[in-house]
Amino acid sequence: MLFRIIMISCIFITFIAIYATLRSANKPKKNMFMAVTLPYDVLESDFIKEVQKEYKAMCNKVYLLMLLTAIPCIFPFWIFKNTTVYIFYLMVWCMGFAYYGIIPFKLMNRKVKAEKAKNGWFVGEKKVVYCDTKTTLLKNSMPISNKYFLIPILIGIIPLVLTIKNFSSENIVFLIVAILNLGLIILLFYMAKVFNKNKLKTYSTDSEINFILNKTEKQMFSIYFLINAIVESLIVLVFYLMFFEYIDLKFLNVIVFSTLLLSSIVALGFIYIKKKINDLDEELSSKNKDSEIIVDDDDYWIDGIYYYNPNDSSKMVNSRFGYSMTYNLATKHGYFMGKKLEKIVLIGTLILILVLMVPSEISNSSISFNKNSPNINISSFPYSYELDYKDIESIKLTNEPISFKLRTNGMATDTKCIGNFKSDKYGKCRVYLYFKNKDDNPPYIVVKLKNSKFDYLIYNTKDSQSTKEVYTTLKNKIN
Repeated sequence: MLFRIIMISCIFITFIAIYATLRSANKPKKNMFMAVTLPYDVLESDFIKEVQKEYKAMCNKVYLLMLLTAIPCIFPFWIFKNTTVYIFYLMVWCMGFAYYGIIPFKLMNRKVKAEKAKNGWFVGEKKVVYCDTKTTLLKNSMPISNKYFLIPILIGIIPLVLTIKNFSSENIVFLIVAILNLGLIILLFYMAKVFNKNKLKTYSTDSEINFILNKTEKQMFSIYFLINAIVESLIVLVFYLMFFEYIDLKFLNVIVFSTLLLSSIVALGFIYIKKKINDLDEELSSKNKDSEIIVDDDDYWIDGIYYYNPNDSSKMVNSRFGYSMTYNLATKHGYFMGKKLEKIVLIGTLILILVLMVPSEISNSSISFNKNSPNINISSFPYSYELDYKDIESIKLTNEPISFKLRTNGMATDTKCIGNFKSDKYGKCRVYLYFKNKDDNPPYIVVKLKNSKFDYLIYNTKDSQSTKEVYTTLKNKIN
């Protein structure tokens, strides 16, 4: 259930982000519509109203398609109860709509741009303007200091230390996640640093308007990047403290709820900041339109989304579409971050799923008995386990319903539980259990252990008769 809640939260955040992004494009922003610079009088034309109507209809189809295709994740059935299939489908869903859900905007951007060329609606200067002396002199005082990123970096080191301290072959996933977590914090620091170094933009001949807009943008985003890094590092730290038993499990529900709430706030915080800055820009500009500087650089925007300007040294710029930032693909840094990095992350994630999850899904556990120590060997990639007869205090065969309050590693589905679990009845358990379905109560062996980091070993096979044979053999061996 916890897994489902987290995954459904990811779907909800993705849907809200795409909905807000697409919806924001259907309203003119100052002298711009569908990321195309237009004369103010054109914004009230019948052509623009027709485009708005057509765009809204296309977006509604995208929203409906998103909801329909999300049903297998919200109400999993048949094959979607398989964890690997479920996660893979969710990734395809998120990535698919992130890339292709914005097709309505691309189509309308091209349509408006073609109409602009047809009618010769050229406006403003054919360059990006960076010329206000007052805002340039105040550049270094605007964003908060990068030294504050030492806080999330130091927090991010703690999970890595905990993993190394408790390291085993089974905890390799914890080590990978700890390293990725630290890498993400450093990436956020780097993004904040690059953004803070961007040239200050001149929106108007009024220095006061330029100062307010640049200061507000740089301060809010520098704080956002820092808060994002701190929240992300704290979430990972709390879960590591819980998994390695530094936090009582009775706080699990509070921790999960707090994590989902903070993650949602951070994910939607970027949209809030961008909207606030855009609203402030429109408010200030509307009071002094005579001083406004209009820049017609549509040629540098591919589909109104991707920025490619060899004449601009800025690595990151405000996106014309939605509430995000985008990279200048004409710079080496921008090309790497905008084109290469996302592919590296996506491919790396798919490899991790294939390497760590698929073998766990398709492999079955088996038990063997040896004359020499260790006497008992349970094979189940990657959670094999060995112990001696002398480590067994008692053994029983039962089919009582069993539930677990936490899985510290391994996998848990409606048909399989493999790995390290915690149970109210049995405490810390090493588990190898198979079920026909979630309501099935097959016979399983409960082995009480001594001189072990686990309180119990719980084991069965897919076949009830084979489980009983293993129980008989094991009981004879320890007797």
